[in-house]
This record gives sequence, structure tokens and C-alpha cells, in this order.
Amino acid sequence: MGAPYGEELRKRVLAAVDRGMSKWGVHQVFGVSRSTIDDWLKLRAETGSVKAKTEYYRGRVPMVADTPELRAFLAAHEGKTLAQLSAAWEAEQKQRVSVKTFHKTLQRLGYTRKKSATTTANKTPRSA
Repeated sequence: MGAPYGEELRKRVLAAVDRGMSKWGVHQVFGVSRSTIDDWLKLRAETGSVKAKTEYYRGRVPMVADTPELRAFLAAHEGKTLAQLSAAWEAEQKQRVSVKTFHKTLQRLGYTRKKSATTTANKTPRSA
């Protein structure tokens, strides 16, 4: 999907329509499709603005959203495995979430997994 048209162009296009220019003429002059002009007119009628929508999510909506409650949950259950997190989330939030879903959620939020539970002892003998 390409970048949205700029707000200044949107205003100029709609100003031309408001001055009485036909949508076909505006389409020819500005190179904007007629259906896009209709969409902008509808947007202006509904919201009073022609700003492009910026708050949208592509794809499926995550089951576990990034909320302050989730951050507090993760801080309270620090160091637990994914299976333990999933079980604790189900017990506290009454929402069943698979281990894979929790893994994807943590990846999306930038959390990294614990590489090892404890430090390993150095097995190389010390030289005398």
C-alpha cells in the first residue's frame, strides 16, 4: 500500500470541487481518481477534516494487546516460562491464550527470551 496523499493536496482538490469544478475536471487536473474524491468528501462530511487515517492495523488484531495491564502482568511474572505465563494469564484474565500466541506477543513488544536459567560452571580446570 502506498503512502496517503498529502493533506494540502486533499484540501486543494476539495476546494476545487467546492468552487463548482466537476469531479471529472478535478480528476483530470490533479490526477486523483473520482472515487478517491468521493471518499475525501465523505471523510470531510463525517469528521470535518481531510487528514489521512493513521491509526489502523494491518492483519489480524492481536489476542493480547499492548496495554498497561499486560506490561504490569509481565513485570509481576518476570522470569516465568511461556507455558507458565500462558497459564497465569488464563487464571488472572480469564482468557485462554496459547504458548505460541504469548511468544508472538512478546516478540512484537520487543521482549527477548531468557537464554539460560542459570549460569554454567566453567569446566576447564584451573592451571596451577
